[in-house]
Parts: sequence; C-alpha cells; structure tokens
Amino acid sequence: MGVGGWVGGVHVLRVFHHYFSGRKLTFFLAESTAITLACVLGAAGCAWMFAPAGIRPPLLQLLPTLLGLSAAFVLTFQFTMYLLDLYDLRVAAEDRQRGYRFLKAAGVTAAVVGMGTLLVALAFPVQLPPGTLLGGAMGALAGTLTVRVAIHALLGEPSAVLLIGDGVKARAVMKAVEEGGEGGYKVVAMVDPRREGVGPLEEMAERLKADFVVQAADDMRGANWVNGLLRCRLDGRLVYDAAGFCERVLRRIPVQFLRASDFAFADELTQSPLQRSFKRGFDIFVASLLLVLASPVLLLVALAIKLDSAGPVFYRQERVGLGGKSYWLWKFRSMRTDAEKNGAVWARANDDRVTRVGRFIRKTRMDEIPQVFNVLVGDMSFVGPRPERPVFVEQLKQQIPFYGLREAVKPGITGWAQIRYPYGASVEDARNKLEFDLYYVKNGSLFLDIGIIFHTVRHVLLGRGAR
Repeated sequence: MGVGGWVGGVHVLRVFHHYFSGRKLTFFLAESTAITLACVLGAAGCAWMFAPAGIRPPLLQLLPTLLGLSAAFVLTFQFTMYLLDLYDLRVAAEDRQRGYRFLKAAGVTAAVVGMGTLLVALAFPVQLPPGTLLGGAMGALAGTLTVRVAIHALLGEPSAVLLIGDGVKARAVMKAVEEGGEGGYKVVAMVDPRREGVGPLEEMAERLKADFVVQAADDMRGANWVNGLLRCRLDGRLVYDAAGFCERVLRRIPVQFLRASDFAFADELTQSPLQRSFKRGFDIFVASLLLVLASPVLLLVALAIKLDSAGPVFYRQERVGLGGKSYWLWKFRSMRTDAEKNGAVWARANDDRVTRVGRFIRKTRMDEIPQVFNVLVGDMSFVGPRPERPVFVEQLKQQIPFYGLREAVKPGITGWAQIRYPYGASVEDARNKLEFDLYYVKNGSLFLDIGIIFHTVRHVLLGRGAR
C-alpha cells in the first residue's frame, strides 16, 4: 500500500495500484465514528431514562449489546447512503440543503434495524432495555447529521488545480474535472508560461494556493517550464502531466493524452504467475458462488423466456477476448430471434427488438448470468473490460487509438468502465469507456476487482447501466 500524494491534508491514496480519494475516506471514517459514539450514548441514555424507578440497567454489562446495535446502524445507514450516492461529495453537498436523500436513508435504516432487532429478539434470548432502540436511532441520526452539516469544515475547500496551458488539452482536463471530480477539485487558472507577465510558476502556484499543478499545454516548446514545475514539487505541491493527473485523481486515462511509452514503461502491467493464479482462483470462486446462489433464478428466467417468445432460452454470440482471440459468449436470450436479420447493429435504449421478458432481465442484469460458464472455462474473468463483437472491434480499432489495449486482459462480466460510465452505443461512448478500461488494464488488482463487484451490486439493485 502506498500514498500517491499528500498536501496539507489534501491527499490521494494508492492501494495495490488503485487510486482513491483520501477526502472521501476521511469523510466516511468520521461518519462511522460519529454514528457509533452517538448511537451508544443515545441508547445508553434512553435505557437509563426509561428504566423503572430504582432499577437502573448495568451499562457496563450492556455495552457489548449497545456496540452491536451501533454496528447495525453503521452498516445499514452507511450502506443505504451509499446506494443513494451520498458519498459522492457533490451530491452530499447539494442534499445538505434539501435533505431528501438523507431522510430517505434514515427511514430505510430505522425500518431495517427495527425489523432486524425484532428478529434477533425472537431467535435469541437477547432483550434490549426499554428505550434502547429509540435512543440508538436518535443517536445515529444525530451523529450523521453532525458530520453532514460539518462536511465543509471537515473536508475544507475543493482541491485547487492550476493548469499549465490554455489550449485544447487544458480545456479537456478542466471538463474532465467538472464532470468526474465529484466536486472535490476546482480549476483555479489555466496559464501559458510563454505569455508576458505570467511570472514564475511557483509564485503563481503559491498565490493561487494550488494543491495540484498539471502540465496540460498543447505545445510547450519555447517555454521555460520544467524548472518551475520542479520548484512547485519541492514546495510540496502535487505536479503531474495531464495523463497522470487524470489517472490518479479521476481514475481514467484519456486517450488523447496517452503515449505508447506510458504503457510500455508501466511496471504495473507485468503480473507474476502467482498474481495470475490468485486472479484465476478468485474468478472461479465468485463465478461458482454466483451460479449456486442464482440457480433457482436461472430456472425461473429460462421458463419465462420460453413462455414469452419463440426461440431458444440461451443466446450465444462471438466476442473478442484475451489477445484478440474470439470465443462464444453465452447469455439469456432477450431479443427476438430475427433481431439481426439486417446485420449487426449497436444495442440501444428502448430497443424495439427486445422481448417483454428481455426488458426485465436486461434491467436487472439477469441476462448476463450465463456468462459465469465463460468464466469457469477461462474465456472471461469476472471483472474486466466489456467484451465486444469482432465486427465492432475492427471498426473501433480504426477510429479510436489504443483500443486494442483492452485485449491485454480477459473481458469481464462487470468492469471499471461499466460502473463508472453509463451504457452507450456509439463510437464516442466507446472512446469514453476505453479511458476507464485503460485505467483497469494498467491498475487492475484483486483489491480493485472486489471494489468493482461491490459497486456492481449497487448498480444491479438500482437498475443502473441497463439497456
């Protein structure tokens, strides 16, 4: 595990090659701590207040039970807020004014924990003192509110980004920050060092209180900028080129900034036999577990498909896998059997070729489940770039630079691009998704795979990214 950068409390953390926001981690841990402490204090206080006169509960003996109750509130409350995007710092800041998502999360948490407490009481000889559940709920709510109201004081202002350059590349970085920075970063200036009156870079960075200095000029010939960037680095600021900044902070690698040498010299691309073995073992374990858990659902879906429309239950299609080799991908059939009578076309939103059952299984991602057989035989990984058809791959390789780099790893049922970018069916969408796929190709690990699977659960529950 390593720290990618640290400036005055503004930091980017790196764990097993994967970058993530230290600000979000700080916020999450502060909220977990606040919920735990407030829940225990609230539950203990109410248990004391509601106890019959002269019969006070022994709070020290009750502490393990109170900690268990607080753990239930922490897990349920924070998972519900995660489902509602309240750990996107931009969404969290906006919701602070209206509170709609927060109140929804609080209501769901109260209902789930209350029902869970009732079930535990029925199954085990555990009885909470009167008022304990109410006090715990009020404490959890108060603790979360405290952190949410103080979010600005806790995290401070967005990280200031100084862009060296004011052309196409700099504007592209600024757009990426606005769209993918989740409100955690703010471009404070775009400057060309060659212009008169600009002055030394380190002085400008100091004046603007820049946390990040990003070299994003279209052409830096004739500019004495290297020494200025070095002095910014020695002053403790984070200094990157455009590709490095987008990779570390936005967790994507824009194709327009990419050079072949960026991947040729990347140590992360070299995986040991042990790492490949762990990856393969993880794939087999997760695919087998999913197959066992989903077996009853598979039977019901197969029956529904057969009753809904004429044709086979399963659908196989040629896709491109590791090293550009083709294989047959298996899915539940969700379209009419004559869907491609006029040739291969991109799938699209509200596709009229989709059957009634097909719409449901696409929305819930159930049509993807048979791909576990592809994982088990080794054609796919559970996590990786989305497999594409050979006819589209050839088109996209001609139109999008470095598209073939996706073939450096096995395709997956889910992936970094699938959870970070909405479903699209165009060359431009393919280009945008490639930027996330390239991040995965370079920085993929079991740690990142587990995170992607966790995020995929949310997408399935909320029906996101479906066509």
